[in-house]
Amino acid sequence: MTYLKQILAVLAVVGSIPVYAGPVLKDFGLKDFVYKSKDLPRVETNTWRLVCRLPYNAQFTAWIQCVADTTGKVVRVDSSNPLVRSQQAEQKFSTVQGINTYEMPGWVSGEGVIYTVPAGVKVLGVKYRETGYPTDVAGSFQCNDEDYNILWQKATRTLYLCMRDHYMDCPDRERAEWLGDAVLQMEECFYAYDLASHQMARRLILSKQINGLPGQNLIAHGEYGDWCYYLYTGDLETLSAVYANTRKYLDQYKIGTNGLPAHRGEGWDWYDWGTGPQDKTVIQVAEYYSALSALRKMAQATGHQEDFVSIDSRLSSVKSNFDRAFWKDDGYRSGNRLDERANAMAVCAGLADSSKWETITGVIGTNGYCGPYFERWVMEALCVMGKPENALLRMANRYRGQIDANFTTLWEYMDRGFPIKHGTDAVQYLTLNHAWNTPNTILSKYIAGVAPDSPGWADYHVLPQEAFLTSITTRVPTVKGEVALSIRKTESTYKLSLVSPPNTMATVGIPRKAFSELRSIKVNGKVVWNGAYTGTVEGVTPGGEDARYVKFIVKPGSWEFAGAGTLNMMTPKPPALSWDTAGRKLDKKNWTVSASTDNTTFGAGPWQGRNLVTDAGSANAIDGDYWTGWRSMGQDQAPGQWFVIDMQKAQKFNRIVMDNVWAVYDSPAGYAIYASNDKEKWGAPVAAGKGGRWGVTTAVFKPVKARYIKIEQTGKTNQFWSIFEIDVFKP
Repeated sequence: MTYLKQILAVLAVVGSIPVYAGPVLKDFGLKDFVYKSKDLPRVETNTWRLVCRLPYNAQFTAWIQCVADTTGKVVRVDSSNPLVRSQQAEQKFSTVQGINTYEMPGWVSGEGVIYTVPAGVKVLGVKYRETGYPTDVAGSFQCNDEDYNILWQKATRTLYLCMRDHYMDCPDRERAEWLGDAVLQMEECFYAYDLASHQMARRLILSKQINGLPGQNLIAHGEYGDWCYYLYTGDLETLSAVYANTRKYLDQYKIGTNGLPAHRGEGWDWYDWGTGPQDKTVIQVAEYYSALSALRKMAQATGHQEDFVSIDSRLSSVKSNFDRAFWKDDGYRSGNRLDERANAMAVCAGLADSSKWETITGVIGTNGYCGPYFERWVMEALCVMGKPENALLRMANRYRGQIDANFTTLWEYMDRGFPIKHGTDAVQYLTLNHAWNTPNTILSKYIAGVAPDSPGWADYHVLPQEAFLTSITTRVPTVKGEVALSIRKTESTYKLSLVSPPNTMATVGIPRKAFSELRSIKVNGKVVWNGAYTGTVEGVTPGGEDARYVKFIVKPGSWEFAGAGTLNMMTPKPPALSWDTAGRKLDKKNWTVSASTDNTTFGAGPWQGRNLVTDAGSANAIDGDYWTGWRSMGQDQAPGQWFVIDMQKAQKFNRIVMDNVWAVYDSPAGYAIYASNDKEKWGAPVAAGKGGRWGVTTAVFKPVKARYIKIEQTGKTNQFWSIFEIDVFKP
């Protein structure tokens, strides 16, 4: 579907719903950049660049105030993200003599701005204005492991960046609204943003889009799309408006002689980026069953009980034939190779019973092959199967590079891309801000365990699966009000605090798995369970027990649960890593750099027929922006290549961090670091090693004091060598 058709679909009129003219965007006002590569005010005798960094990836316009010595000098302004130019050209304005105050008319996205300033123009000040969809962050998730806090924040920032007039794939390369991406964004909004975000979700559902991707259509018009919207909002009018369209689409899947629907290509038979086998046959049948299950609930809610016979017949046929057709001793598969996506979707659809969960857990594992799109269902499947430890470990493993990266958003691919062939560019149009990353949904919905059970949150549950986490604090904005949850674990006590909003009933579960022995449970200081339900607290009733939880049903209000016993505090996960860098990074605004290969360019495309020529000069490595960088274009890595820093004066340092995440395959095959005060006698290296796996290379060594630093290539590989930013730290 073309971009224009996507937009027209979003603007579709349904019943009495008015034509959508676009939201009144939120204006965050003019703000100062958090970093500028040069101090202002400033004027130079040659054309020069000023690179400025925002606090995070945003939609923004750039502002400048300058004094020009003559009329007609052209100041150029661009996002430091080169892919933005696939959507719009670099912006510019011509000066008048004297003071000029100008704000660029077109919004761009990115974490930085590049001002190219002609000689004789004195820059007095620069600012930026963030704009975006009129909603605010209202949800939160925090725990004792910073890895997951970072992920929740980066996913939430990515989500907001991919919203404006509508949900979009990404703002820098593809602003279309793709169904499968959009419904994942919609569910994220229910946990991260306030109720104003529901209007965008409503427009998505009412658009009744059908595109050429069968997998995304089934996701959007089923459990994770239409029904998800109704469950979180309680908006029956919208559900009723789209019921017939959803039923008509699902009716196109005909049950064959094997009792299962035949695979439908419908155009682009795409399900997920990533590696490993993709069993599209199993995935599509499972997605169809999930969508059909949702259609039955929709029929019940909207008064279409006459459709039960047809729906139930198909559900029964798929349920009774799915295992016969696809289950093997090693998992679900239609061919010879197992696919973690297919097995995860079988669990999420409710087709895989608990007798198969251990086998499927082995198929999924804590590492994986799928891209971030299907990672959402893989992690959900692990939680459904009662394997939150696996889900959390997998989340940290698969997002490891993105957690550690300096970028504030999450990427199109888990590892930045597919294996790169010699002679091609590692950054071919791969975005660093893509809509389908949803670890925040998994953390809030499954790990904290907060989710609705009936439409509009009239009934909801708090069933935590915190695994090895010892503390969780989360807020969930709902149409009934905020759900506030806090969990604290010690070796002898499991404390759960809940503030439940009006007009709700909540099922709260104390997880048995947290204990090696659970002896008693108190509510607001009174024992209500000591191996069996005992005692009462007004507003609290027993909710039943099972192998996973002791449950209670509570009315609105504030509740303090305390489980006493013996808790297992061991963790299989290494702690989150962090460097204490406050006040330790050396100022590099006046440094100069040079390299064995310099002043080259690279193409950050192609996309839509454009080759986005991007500067790869050495100065980019010290401008404070991780989107701009130096690259050894035209020369593969080979011993003897070098990159030299002149700090202008001798300084003490003991750590150097080289970042090439933008081109993650360009980490040095081997490096040696030298320090000198005369740039002639380098002596022995102060450090040596190999590049970091995820594009961040850290060298720590005994403190030295020197003016010059040389990084020399000692390895050989058929990739370019890149440094997108380099930082030097004092002890």
